Amino acid sequence: MRYAFFAPFVLLGLAMPASAALSGFYDAAEQVQAVIGSNKVSSAMGERPFDTLEQVRTRDNGQIEWRVQNSECYVIVTLTPVPPAGVGKTTYEVANVSACEGSDLESEESGF
Repeated sequence: MRYAFFAPFVLLGLAMPASAALSGFYDAAEQVQAVIGSNKVSSAMGERPFDTLEQVRTRDNGQIEWRVQNSECYVIVTLTPVPPAGVGKTTYEVANVSACEGSDLESEESGF
């Protein structure tokens, strides 16, 4: 009888779904996969291989910007997080890809 008081709390705890956050490393890997797997990014960069990939910022609306650069130019890729319907991980879809702008690598190589 002593434990009868705790039984409802234990059962309530077992009935609730577990919610575990995805590690920052694996969440970033999910974002990188969305960027490098995108046909929009590949087309915008002229299908040339990229040299650098860096996360720029997270907007107030939750979208995440990545900068992808090759020897010719760079693009800014905007990702929109897609939360799971239930238990699972957040995935990302490419919302926008900027036009290919001039490369920073050219100025670094020339010493300017």
